Amino acid sequence: MDWASSVFSILLLLLRDSSNFKIRIQAAAALAVPASVLDYGESFSDVIQGLVHILENQGSDHIASPSNFKYRVALENQLTSTMLHALSIASSSDHEPVKDFLVKKASFLEDWFRALCSSLGEKSCQAEVENNKFIENPKKEMIHNAIGSLIQLYNCRKNHAIAQKFDKLVNSIQ
Repeated sequence: MDWASSVFSILLLLLRDSSNFKIRIQAAAALAVPASVLDYGESFSDVIQGLVHILENQGSDHIASPSNFKYRVALENQLTSTMLHALSIASSSDHEPVKDFLVKKASFLEDWFRALCSSLGEKSCQAEVENNKFIENPKKEMIHNAIGSLIQLYNCRKNHAIAQKFDKLVNSIQ
């Protein structure tokens, strides 16, 4: 759609600049709705770059009001989920600037995934039991899919050393 790029731009602006964390959470959630790179249209590159830049600057985020403090964890969780979704489909992108950007940001992404994997803890390394049924940890599966997509992307770009680092990461969470 012609208007799609405007919508994605507005969502990225809201996610980055809104002082209301509930709005930021909803913007991040909306950015994770498209199921494929094609659904993002020409905006996929902007979305990936925007999410990475927001994650890089997440520590410098100032809480404007005490009412936002209680939503900080929810925002971090939604932002993580949205980033994992976008990265999991990134390898299917034909847009060279996206691939170049992800190669350039490999070091940051490796550190981010390492922290994310360590946050899984011991509990998530095993199947969880819910109502007498074994279920896999959905966050672990999302991380696995996103790293797998990056490995594929880095191998296609002939960055095998980077791909091997991410392969070690994915093996550490299995």
